[in-house]
Amino acid sequence: MTLDQRSPASAHPDPPSTPAPAHAVKPALLSQRTALILFIAVGIDIGIAVLTFFAEKSYPKAVLAGVLAAGACAVGLHSLID
Repeated sequence: MTLDQRSPASAHPDPPSTPAPAHAVKPALLSQRTALILFIAVGIDIGIAVLTFFAEKSYPKAVLAGVLAAGACAVGLHSLID
């Protein structure tokens, strides 16, 4: 039996599909907030390290300044972004 295009719509719509089981959905590794904070902290880390290296011409000082800047930035952004 074919449907006539002029016939009225069915009174019984298709039932909604069943959701996937809870165990099939994997949780995200990082939330968007955490990823944003880490992304900004790493960007500032690289920038501070490069600027420190150009100023001091010392790799250890540049690495230390970058790591400290990334840590401080992550803590600051954690309290700032909500």
